[in-house]
Amino acid sequence: LKLFQKLCSFPFLLIFVAFLFPLVNVSCSEKAIMPEVLASPNVYELAFPNNMESLLEKDVAENMADMKNNAQLKEFLFQDVQTTPAVLPIIFAVALGAIFAFFTPAGSLAMALASFVSLWVFIYNLGLSLQRQHLTLEPAVGAYCISFLLAIAIAMNLTVLIKGRRQKKDETLPK
Repeated sequence: LKLFQKLCSFPFLLIFVAFLFPLVNVSCSEKAIMPEVLASPNVYELAFPNNMESLLEKDVAENMADMKNNAQLKEFLFQDVQTTPAVLPIIFAVALGAIFAFFTPAGSLAMALASFVSLWVFIYNLGLSLQRQHLTLEPAVGAYCISFLLAIAIAMNLTVLIKGRRQKKDETLPK
């Protein structure tokens, strides 16, 4: 049981690799203006303040001269991205979940649930803020990968909690 409890930190550590995958895909809601994805930032790119121009896809950035005439895209490109206050707690919750997995599965479970919920609330709120600017936001492979790894971590922590409780119950029973 102790070895399995230590292995509960493994999904949390894999999440730091999953943070490298694109978290969201940002595209123009009017496909006639720009049919392809404008930006696919990962968690690390969203964690530090940028302007959206630095988050653009390479092929989109090459066509900047054509896009700067469009008012909607100009508004999108030159806005500041205020995502740092929302992304850093997700990163810290995952790190704390990995640390708590060595000591207490209940703390690790709480951090996994908190980071799962805050990840999807962040994506939803980011989508709402971009929707006002005629842009659409869809979760990308990184969001699903992080969610899947968090689900594995939650299941592993629940297993450790249940198994530990059963062991304590069996030890207290008279033979």
